[in-house]
Amino acid sequence: MSEEYRKIGLSRRDFLKDAGLVVGGAAVGSIGLASSCKGTTTTLPGTTSTVTVTQPPVTTTITNVVDPRSVFNVNGNVIKMDVQPYWSLNFVLREKMGLTFTKVGCDRGECGHCTVLIDGNPMYSCMVLAIDATNKKIETAESLSPDLGNLTGIAKSFRDNEAFQCGWCTAGFMMATKALLTANPKPTMAQVKAGLSGHLCICSSIMEVCNTVVKIGAGG
Repeated sequence: MSEEYRKIGLSRRDFLKDAGLVVGGAAVGSIGLASSCKGTTTTLPGTTSTVTVTQPPVTTTITNVVDPRSVFNVNGNVIKMDVQPYWSLNFVLREKMGLTFTKVGCDRGECGHCTVLIDGNPMYSCMVLAIDATNKKIETAESLSPDLGNLTGIAKSFRDNEAFQCGWCTAGFMMATKALLTANPKPTMAQVKAGLSGHLCICSSIMEVCNTVVKIGAGG
């Protein structure tokens, strides 16, 4: 190796001097990196190089802690409970609140069996996240006639006109009927069919349901 350096005119002293510069440069770079992490000023021993790093101020934001419980207004009752963000309103009503008049049908927004009223609007509860229904007025079929031994209003009309068979779809039909009659107290048959569209009855009692709604509007 020394023979090669003699050929190119590079002495051992020159080689070591150059090598020291390379190593020293790497050391300065390493110290600069370390200094940037700590925000300090460092002078490399034996050199006149100084690395100065200025760190920006750290801003910490503290937010108020909110009560994690969700607040529901169901059939006039205020209920607070912890809910998971992925729970459907149907699941919370049935499994957590015990309001089983609201049924589970297709569980994908097609049959209408799980219909409830949210701020007066008929909604498929299987398609509504429970957390999206907080602080809103929720009505289920239980609200139509609290005394099951003495049915009144829509519930009584459905029973008296036999507008049901197995009954699985009945709660959804009744809640849709309440919304329809609130918006249009005396609907025609065509309006009833349009208002109850999106509701299925596998037992084929849908004509009895439509006739009952028209009859209610007519004062029957």
